Amino acid sequence: MNLKFVHPVHKPYRIRVTYDSLSALARQGLGRSRLSPAEAAEVRAAIERHKQRQLKPTRFVAEPGRFLRRLERILQDESGPIYRILHRHYSVPRSRWIDKARTNLTVRIGRPAVHVDKYTVWHRKRPWKGTELYITLSVPSNWRSSVLAAGIADAGGLLTLSAKQVAEDAWEATWLVQGRGYDFRVQSGYIVRAADGTYAHGRSLKSARAIADGRTKVWGEKLRQAHARKRAEAQARLRELRDQLASMTRGQVIAAFGDVPISLRDSLRAGNCPDGTRSWINKWADGRTSGTVRDVLETGAPFDEYMLRALTVAIARAK
Repeated sequence: MNLKFVHPVHKPYRIRVTYDSLSALARQGLGRSRLSPAEAAEVRAAIERHKQRQLKPTRFVAEPGRFLRRLERILQDESGPIYRILHRHYSVPRSRWIDKARTNLTVRIGRPAVHVDKYTVWHRKRPWKGTELYITLSVPSNWRSSVLAAGIADAGGLLTLSAKQVAEDAWEATWLVQGRGYDFRVQSGYIVRAADGTYAHGRSLKSARAIADGRTKVWGEKLRQAHARKRAEAQARLRELRDQLASMTRGQVIAAFGDVPISLRDSLRAGNCPDGTRSWINKWADGRTSGTVRDVLETGAPFDEYMLRALTVAIARAK
C-alpha cells in the first residue's frame, strides 16, 4: 500500500490477507477510526495485487550451469577421490625442491576425455628442473553415483571415468591409462569383479570375465596349496607331540601338562569314535565330559593309543 503511516504498526506473526485485516492495520498506522474512500480503495487494490501474485507466483531461475560448475569444483578438489587416486596409482610430478613441479587437476563435466599440458620448470637457482603438469579430465555428471558409490573408482588400480552396470559383477566403463612419461589416454571396455574381490579390465565383457575367472582359479589353487601345507605342518607337529608323550611316563606327563583342560570334543577330534569315547567316560570318569590331563591320567585307565591321541589334541590346542 502507498499510505503514509504516522504511527507504528504492530503486525501479527500470521495474518490473513482480507479487507478487514488490512484496513485495521491501515487505521492503526494512520491513527484514525475510519478510512476515507480513497484510502479504502488503496487497501482493496493492495488485496487485488496480492491475489494476482498468488495466482502467478514468481519463479526464480538459477544461473545456467551453476550446479555443474559447483560439481566440477567438488570433483577436482585436492581432498577429493579423483585427485587422491591420480596421485596414488599414476606417475605424476611431485617435488619438494621445485615449487612449480606439481600436478594441476581440472575436472569438467562431459564425455570421458583427458587432455594434458606439460611444461619444464626450473629451480630458482636453476641447477634442477622438473615438470609442471596440467591434467584436464572429463567425467559424466553422475560420476559419484555410478562410479564412486559402486566402489569401482580405482578398480584394478585405474581411475574409472564412467561406468554403467550391465551385470551384478560387471560394468561397461571407461578408465584412465598412462603411457610413457606423462602421456594419458582414455580406454573403453568392461570391468568385471572377480570372486576374490579384485577387478579385471578387458576390451570385451568376455575377455574381462575370462581374466577374472582365471585369476580366481589361480588364487583358489594358491589357497588350497596354502591350506594343504598348513594341514601337513599341523599333522607333523601332532605326530611329533604324540611321539613325545609316548616316550614319557604318566608322572612326567602330569608334571608337564597336568593342568591342560581336556573334553569329550578333543577325543572326537583325535579320531576316536563317539560310542567308544562315551563308554570310556562312563567306565573310568563317572560320566564327566571335561576335566584336565591330570584327571584323565589319575583315573587308572590304560595309557593306550586312544588316550594318547586325545591327550595330544588337547595339549596341541592349549599350545
